[in-house]
Amino acid sequence: MTIRREDIIARIRENLERAGLPADAEVLAQRDPYSNRWHIAVICEAFADKTREERKGIALKDMQDVPLAWLDLITPEEKAWAGPLPGKMAVEELPLWPESMARGNGTEDAQGNMCLLRVSDMDADIQKPVMATFYSLRGGVGRSTALVCTARLLARSGLKVVCVDMDLEAPALPALFGLESEVSEEKGVVELLLALDEGQSPDFSEHLLPVEDNLFVLPAGLVGAGYARKLRYIQPVAWYSEDRNPLRMLSEGLCNDLPFRPDVVLFDARTGITDLSGPLLFDLSDVAVVVFFPHPQAKKGTELLVRSLLASSLVRTFEGNESEQVGPDIRFLVSPLPATSIPEVEKRYKQRPLEWIASWLSDFNDLRKRERALPQTEPSEITHFVPYREEIATSDAIGRHDKGWKLFEPVADWIRGLIAREEEERWAGTVSELKPRVLQELVFASGQAELQQYLLEDFVKTEKIIQALSPEIVLVRGRKGTGKTALFRYLSEHDEISSLVVHAPPGLDKHRPWIFSPDHFAEAERIIDQSDRLGWRHFWAAYVLVAIYGQKPGLFRSHERAVLDGLLSGTAPLQTAVLNLLRTLGSGERSPVFLDELLAGPGKTTVKQAPGNARHPLFLLFDGLDTGFGSTEGERKRRRRSLEGLFDFWMHTGQRLDGFSFKILLREDIWRQLKFQNRSHLYGRDISLQWANQVEFLKVPLKQTLRSETFKAHEVVRRVKDREIENWSEQEVYSVWNVLVGERMKGAATAFTRNWVWNRLADANGDHSPRYLVQLLHEALEWERNEHPRRPYDKAFIRPRALIMSLEKVSEQAFQALEEEFNELEELFKRLKQIRRTPLSAQDLKRVNPDWISLAREVGLLGVYEEEEGEVRRFKVPDLYRYALDMKRKGQA
Repeated sequence: MTIRREDIIARIRENLERAGLPADAEVLAQRDPYSNRWHIAVICEAFADKTREERKGIALKDMQDVPLAWLDLITPEEKAWAGPLPGKMAVEELPLWPESMARGNGTEDAQGNMCLLRVSDMDADIQKPVMATFYSLRGGVGRSTALVCTARLLARSGLKVVCVDMDLEAPALPALFGLESEVSEEKGVVELLLALDEGQSPDFSEHLLPVEDNLFVLPAGLVGAGYARKLRYIQPVAWYSEDRNPLRMLSEGLCNDLPFRPDVVLFDARTGITDLSGPLLFDLSDVAVVVFFPHPQAKKGTELLVRSLLASSLVRTFEGNESEQVGPDIRFLVSPLPATSIPEVEKRYKQRPLEWIASWLSDFNDLRKRERALPQTEPSEITHFVPYREEIATSDAIGRHDKGWKLFEPVADWIRGLIAREEEERWAGTVSELKPRVLQELVFASGQAELQQYLLEDFVKTEKIIQALSPEIVLVRGRKGTGKTALFRYLSEHDEISSLVVHAPPGLDKHRPWIFSPDHFAEAERIIDQSDRLGWRHFWAAYVLVAIYGQKPGLFRSHERAVLDGLLSGTAPLQTAVLNLLRTLGSGERSPVFLDELLAGPGKTTVKQAPGNARHPLFLLFDGLDTGFGSTEGERKRRRRSLEGLFDFWMHTGQRLDGFSFKILLREDIWRQLKFQNRSHLYGRDISLQWANQVEFLKVPLKQTLRSETFKAHEVVRRVKDREIENWSEQEVYSVWNVLVGERMKGAATAFTRNWVWNRLADANGDHSPRYLVQLLHEALEWERNEHPRRPYDKAFIRPRALIMSLEKVSEQAFQALEEEFNELEELFKRLKQIRRTPLSAQDLKRVNPDWISLAREVGLLGVYEEEEGEVRRFKVPDLYRYALDMKRKGQA
């Protein structure tokens, strides 16, 4: 059981009170930072006439369960010479293993030592070179191989890279680069450190071995008797107690004393808790790449390492000579994953480390959010998995033509993300000049399609949209926010498209007096139920007839119009006309066949061909069918029955309406609930609106930026602004996107911004809605408008950090839309808010209606995290909804 400071103090005060001593005596307690024992002090005037044993017997009576490191039982007079008392003792600020582990020992005290701001949280890039240490607590996990492969990737991308072999007891880097024969005596890290310790000024360049263009290695030295003797004099613990520190001087020399300035320095650290690896991790590195295999034996030690890194910090210098106390970025390389073709095994070896990391970062993430309003660090974005590759494991060296090193591209990306990009530096002047006006002019239409003022101007014709516009497509399916209503508005408002609206969503039903409300649909069902002559397909025949009559009465011949005038005259609004027409049919005054005759009688054309022909028909549009019936359980059942009648009507009558083309826009989950005969008639005539193409996804907000004349003045945008955005190439889209929000993220994720938004805005099924991307940019724009005057940023019009800071608001908006659309899931929503963690056990939802769980999976709120023999063990909630539900990522033991 965990012993708390408050409990110790309370028990001592109770003991004093029982012994008749003042309970207001000064009682102090502090956990020993190097162990689980306690430092305790009790200062009490009444101790003056008592021996030490008597004092202990009173104060610590029945407290044998509290392990002691030190105990002071003194009077106020004795306090003067007692030395540091509990609460006053601090761990020395040394970047060595004992002190670093003590600062990050996982206790409540250690939380206060955490450095919440990390290198990549800064908007400014760190001054070159970026220094990264590759470290593993245990051997055999491919640490040195990972460094060599990463170095080759960085060098191939044009960066100048120096690799330093700091595994002095077992040097290996030159051999992995195929240069072991070129290592010579009196060259290398050991010689440099000893020369610096003696006050010399060695020529660093003489110790480097060139590997290929832009890539160099600094060997540890040539192993031999002389080398082993010199290792005795490598004393980093002593150096950190002296004014002259050769290790720091080595780091400074690599930055300043070479003929070139490196972009990156990579340290290969010794495995285990060694004197030299501590300073590399806790003092010299901007990035710590922790390499481990997810065996239970590695968990505790790696956790302690991570907590130690979270408690370490250093004043670092960023571009513009801005200085800030920040901690190193921590990245994880899980290696080598077993070579297996069994998905369950592979998934287990990936889930386990991600859960460990989530657990290790839990307190850190909580404090970042609470104290600095900083975003959470996502384990999946700072972890990379490397499978076992025999050709790498058994090779003598990692050659320049090997393909295996490409497995480490994400690791190289982590480091690249901290380095200023040449393009951004080149643009900085232009962005700085244009940014104030661009921030004023940019507008992202973040509301629903019903309310967007510039929808036609902003409409992007993706491949799916072009297919959906075809007259041959009758049914357009899509999840919420995928653009169904935008397509509806395009078809109904475009000057060059002929269409008639049969049903529209709220907000678009004004000046359309025939459109039904939930109450109208309820009355229609009552009329249908009272007659054995009517079904829902007859309702839709009447509804379509009145909708056409209400918009284009001239489409009917004179005698047909006279009949309709007689039936519908004096009934306002037109919803009443539809209901009256149903009553007439139900009473037997008119046969239901009468409707078909008016719409498309056999052997004659009742509707003139003027509105269209086979190539350009007149569209009959149906939208808003998801919410138009209401949201109670009874209204949802009525919706299902009515929509089954709509498709029945299309099967029997709609297909025979010359010159018309039906366009029914329907939510995906509603469509799947419908059951009616001859569904096969829709094969090849329906389409699902999906945003599976990232480039098309990004085009939606980018088209809206083109309404800003100042944004179009930027040189990158100027090259493409006169062409339709649908014709932009992938690289052109990415280039303009990078001008808008930057190429790479800041914060824990140094991924490409385009990949970050793609991953964060996906639902549990991996589906995307451009609505949420536009909402994210709308919120990020507002954030940037407030931040830029205080902290200018000239590498993009919206800094990447603005996306991170705005995600929570978008999550709230997305979840609110889900609540409004699927109020039948209210029970599940409440349960998830109680659970407050993801992944979550299926047992946590055992009292929730299984149908609602199935619906939640269908709409992308829940996804399968772990499954065994077809049975779901755990679910996950995507980031898109997780923040709104206040759910944390939690690991398992």
